[in-house]
Amino acid sequence: MSAGGEQRPAPEACGSCAGTGEVGSDFGPTSCPDCGGAGFLPSPHVLVEWRSRDIERAHAKEQSSSARDVRWLLAELRRARDALTEIHALAQELDDANPLATRIRFKANHALRLYDIATLPKA
Repeated sequence: MSAGGEQRPAPEACGSCAGTGEVGSDFGPTSCPDCGGAGFLPSPHVLVEWRSRDIERAHAKEQSSSARDVRWLLAELRRARDALTEIHALAQELDDANPLATRIRFKANHALRLYDIATLPKA
């Protein structure tokens, strides 16, 4: 566990494939679309990107103003998440005794969901 109570979550078994990484189809077993064939769900950070790609793909060929707005919004989402990830990484390099660095890390982590937040037992 790193400082500040952040820890990597244990992977959650995929409910769609029961942790096997495969689902049945008309053509036989195929990789589970929910876990990508891994058998466990990826981090929420990855799930957001997968969902963004699904939405982008659904609107890729449309030329309506709504489709253009969706593509613009997804680009803004990715830009903001990239910036926040970099801010989180920069805050990791600061001294743990710095309360501002700790607050930045927790706020960025709250938005990005890179780590589960575990409360430390009181001594």
